[in-house]
Amino acid sequence: MTPEEMNIPTPTVPEAPPSPGQPRQAPKKKKHGKAIKRVVVISVTVLVIAAVAFAIWFFVFREKKEEGDILSAMSQIGTIQSTVQGYGSARAGGNAAVSVALKGVIQDVYAGVGDVVFEGQPLYSIFSPDAQSQVQKAQDDVNNAQKELDDAVKARESAQRDLAELRADASKLTVTAPFAGKLLDVQDITHGQMLEAGTPIATLVNDRQMRLTLYFSYAYENDIYVGQDVSVSVPSLMLVTNGKVEAIYKVSFVSPEGGLFFEVDILVPNPGTLTEKMDASAIMKSASGAEVYPYSGGTLAYSETAQVSASLPGAVSSVGTLRNYTNVEAGEVLLTQSRESFEEQLEALEANVESAEKRVSDDEARLAELQTTLADAQLAAQNSEVVAPISGTITSCAIVPDQEVEAGATVITISDTTNMTVEISVDDRNISYINPGMEVELTDWNGNSFIGVVTKIDIEGAQMGTGMSTYPVTLTVDNLSGALQPGMGLNYSFVTSETVDCVTVPIQCVKSIVDTDGNPQKVVFIKADEKPDNAVEFDMPEYYGEYPPYPSGEEGYWPVPVETGLSDRYNLEITSGLEADTEIFNAYMMTGAYSY
Repeated sequence: MTPEEMNIPTPTVPEAPPSPGQPRQAPKKKKHGKAIKRVVVISVTVLVIAAVAFAIWFFVFREKKEEGDILSAMSQIGTIQSTVQGYGSARAGGNAAVSVALKGVIQDVYAGVGDVVFEGQPLYSIFSPDAQSQVQKAQDDVNNAQKELDDAVKARESAQRDLAELRADASKLTVTAPFAGKLLDVQDITHGQMLEAGTPIATLVNDRQMRLTLYFSYAYENDIYVGQDVSVSVPSLMLVTNGKVEAIYKVSFVSPEGGLFFEVDILVPNPGTLTEKMDASAIMKSASGAEVYPYSGGTLAYSETAQVSASLPGAVSSVGTLRNYTNVEAGEVLLTQSRESFEEQLEALEANVESAEKRVSDDEARLAELQTTLADAQLAAQNSEVVAPISGTITSCAIVPDQEVEAGATVITISDTTNMTVEISVDDRNISYINPGMEVELTDWNGNSFIGVVTKIDIEGAQMGTGMSTYPVTLTVDNLSGALQPGMGLNYSFVTSETVDCVTVPIQCVKSIVDTDGNPQKVVFIKADEKPDNAVEFDMPEYYGEYPPYPSGEEGYWPVPVETGLSDRYNLEITSGLEADTEIFNAYMMTGAYSY
């Protein structure tokens, strides 16, 4: 727009000077000042008018970017970490109070409040004139108590041994079947008969499963495995039944023809007609389906055989079913021998053991007490240095040289600041990610970093909150530098999961819509010249603001379904449905911006 169109007046221009051919008139001094003032006024007026014209154009006629322009984003390849953050406070790993063992006089003090000391480091020395006589008396008491304890332990061991032997013998008076099977070679045993230890009673065989041992060529070494189904044939019965490979032994059986074979044990369920020494063979199939045959057939054997005998001498008090070919179950009683003589002995020995155990317990407690007394007496009598029981910082010191102190007085307190602990609370959504030995990153308000190691997870100490529970977790922090102080607040953070080289988008770019079939869909709106084949059909929901919640195809954006994974505070992992370097809808611009 020109100045004439905006009604801007044209400034007055001074007359041109005379041409060279005309005579120059001498200037009139009286009018010279007025001309300068006129030029200044005109210049200022022109500048003001120009400023007004520019303001009118800037605020009225200039083109604007309208509110509602689309802000887009690009999908990228990145790394997503899901982390848990929170707050905890540091405290000393422990405290130890150093007390005076016996009355005495402090000789030297080597450390004071605020000093960092290490376990075994000297703290002070003390002298006690009466300590030596107390040491001798305490040593004599300990020696006598140790002798009494040794005697009590020997008596207890003897009583326990006698009781165990008697109980073992008593249990052997009942003869039972060691496994399920059939009785053979049953001896004629009657009620009241005296049996000697080792007297045969019967032979027990497990014929519920028969064993067939065959040899197969090493060519099929990888085709035969434990548990493999086998087809077993018994020619004498014209029977074909199923079996399973029980064991494989990599022996080296060489046939007369020079073949090399390994051994396979096959268990065959007994339908009731199989017995020992029947001829049998088996066929199995390789992975390719080919039939695998053994070198030769074999004979059936019982899967288990055991000789049942009397373990102790004694009279038979009862007899079970002792007949040839009787089927019995594991643990079934075959016969019992009288145990009358055992009962009285058993009660007496049990009483002896109980008495011996109480004597040992009392003597151990007395010895421990006397040993503590001796240690205290020796410490006072040595006139030597008392050392720090733990490493840490001295938080109190109540002694000075030449000071007389009473026995039992606490003179120094040490807080373990070399190994600090930090108590944090983890909610039930994230407690499964915490494991003993796990490292947790810690930072203080000044940005200093520390590493805490999980040493305790108190599941039973859970605190119920609104909608969830929190669990106390204890971290141990190596603090040899002393940078971490008790009571210091710390932020913690640990990674629960991570995905590397994945497609990521800003969290707000993933939208939740309902398609025309009423199904909820998670989508991103991609920019495309044409509608993608997998675009989701949906109806734009009603909205009351100036701009819709989602863009439309007319704006060049289309909703495509995606699947999501991990997220952090800013980005979200796309596991399928979107490739990297794709332009996608982010949001509408809600603030107008002028361009010029």
